[in-house]
Amino acid sequence: MESPPGPRRPGPATAAVACLAVGAALAVAAVVGVAGELSPGALGAVGVAGAVVAVLATARRSGAAARPVGRRGLPWAAWAAAALGWELVTLLDDDLPTASDLADPLLAHPVARAAATLCWLAVGAWLLTRPRARSRPS
Repeated sequence: MESPPGPRRPGPATAAVACLAVGAALAVAAVVGVAGELSPGALGAVGVAGAVVAVLATARRSGAAARPVGRRGLPWAAWAAAALGWELVTLLDDDLPTASDLADPLLAHPVARAAATLCWLAVGAWLLTRPRARSRPS
């Protein structure tokens, strides 16, 4: 009887990329906090760092079959459909605010915007690195 595999530890390349991504995110947060706006260079830094992390996470899981989601994915699908529907409706009616229009007052202050950016990146990193549920023995 085989023992279940333990949690995989990230290799040195993954840790280096994660440090690079966190460094880029902190640099962007500092720029946004000081300048009060997101420059194209800062946006590019976050985009490149995010793309590298996403590619590495995807490559790490390549060849693995996706597990069935089942009913637990229905609430997420409903949220995604509602958000997509709202954005599509706002494209048709200029009087309705988009999600970004609704968030503008909350993110008007540079510190709040920087904190929201860091939280967004932290949630993304958690989604990529969260532990997987162990399969049940049959």
